[in-house]
Parts: sequence; C-alpha cells; structure tokens
Amino acid sequence: VIDYTKKAKDWMHPLKHGKEIDLVDIAANWYVDDLPPMMFMKKSPNSHGFVNPRDIEELWRDQFDWMYREMDYGVFAFTIHPDVSGRPQVLLMLERLIEYINGHEGIEWATFEEIADDFRKRYPFEGNKRPEVI
Repeated sequence: VIDYTKKAKDWMHPLKHGKEIDLVDIAANWYVDDLPPMMFMKKSPNSHGFVNPRDIEELWRDQFDWMYREMDYGVFAFTIHPDVSGRPQVLLMLERLIEYINGHEGIEWATFEEIADDFRKRYPFEGNKRPEVI
C-alpha cells in the first residue's frame, strides 16, 4: 500500500518479481481494434466515430501483410465489438478482410485457447521459466 502522506523514499522500492507461472499473454493491438476509430463517445478525445471502414480495412491489411511477410509464427489478433462491427458497413469490411486473409497460404483461424495451447507445445514452460521467444 502506498501512503502518499509519507515521502517517496519511505514507500518506493524496486519491483519484486513473483514466481513465474505458465501464463501465455496474447496481446491486443490498438491499431487493429474497431472501437477507437469507428465509435463515437462524447467527451473522449480519442473517439472519432465516423472513420471510413475502407480506411481501417487498408490499415488492417497493412498490419496483416507485414506480419505475413516478416514472421514465421505469429498471431494476428484483431478486436471487434458488436456495437461497432455489427454495423452493415463494418460487416462488409470484415467480410472483405477475412476473404483477403483466407487468400494467403498457411493461414489458420483459432481461438485464444487454441493459440495458447499451440504456444505451450512450441515453447514449453520448463522448471520455472519459458525460453525467450519474441
């Protein structure tokens, strides 16, 4: 607990790492999330709302293309929300994007559970540590 009434030297200490566990983090990426560019929220400075889905589709394709070209093994996890991606113009964008992605050799669609299981098989947690991979 931090007691801000005291001087920082009394409560500020280096981070103490706990025991490493077999946790697989499948990170999110704000650049492939539908909500920030396509949902308007009052008083939220980073909320645009009326961005053309074709512009977002181009950004997402570029993200995918780079990963496909540069990585032998990777996860292209994009985040969609029903109140954004449920709109007709965004559904059409997703249909085009999925068709585009499916046109590439070696692509597999998987749940996060399947992704984590595959990662654990490739990079087993031995003893108390997983090898550095990325």
